[in-house]
Amino acid sequence: MAHLPRALDALRPGGLEFKLHILRRLLDNDPKPLSASQIREEGPNRTDASTWYALKALERIGAVVIVPRTNECSIARYRLADGAHGAVSKFLAARSLCEPAPPLSPLPGSPQHQQVLTVLCAHPDTWFTVNDLTTKLIRLRKCARRPTMELYDAGYLLRRMSYRARPGRTSYQYRLNPDAARHAHALLDTPARSTNW
Repeated sequence: MAHLPRALDALRPGGLEFKLHILRRLLDNDPKPLSASQIREEGPNRTDASTWYALKALERIGAVVIVPRTNECSIARYRLADGAHGAVSKFLAARSLCEPAPPLSPLPGSPQHQQVLTVLCAHPDTWFTVNDLTTKLIRLRKCARRPTMELYDAGYLLRRMSYRARPGRTSYQYRLNPDAARHAHALLDTPARSTNW
């Protein structure tokens, strides 16, 4: 398995997000094998053919193996190859590093910032997409995109690419920046000035 880290690093950028998703799904379920449809769950929207090609590419480099069909299960299933767990974990960790946070800058408190920070401060280790945050604020019937971007630009949040993005679209996940947590809590305690969405 000494070749696997180099082979993973050499994966082509085209389709890489989907391959990362496949590896995450298999790593999270290791050693349980998954069918192609189970692997695609919550991932980028791909066809059966695209899934098969991505799995074959990962099988060729020795990261994934196909589990033989049995009388009990007549569909193809896949799992991480023996000995691949460590290399795949390191590869995914390196690829999921978040972008450096912008420098912390003052941000006047607004109800919208406070509502987004309330969710993020309650779950400081959880990554949320803008849609996730909007769902949490659904009673307001407003989108969380603008206040989330403003909080990120001011250094209150960390950002990383979301592997649930649709083809051709860049999507991000956000979480509270631990270095800005004290300032975020102070912003929550500040009387908010009223702003329009």
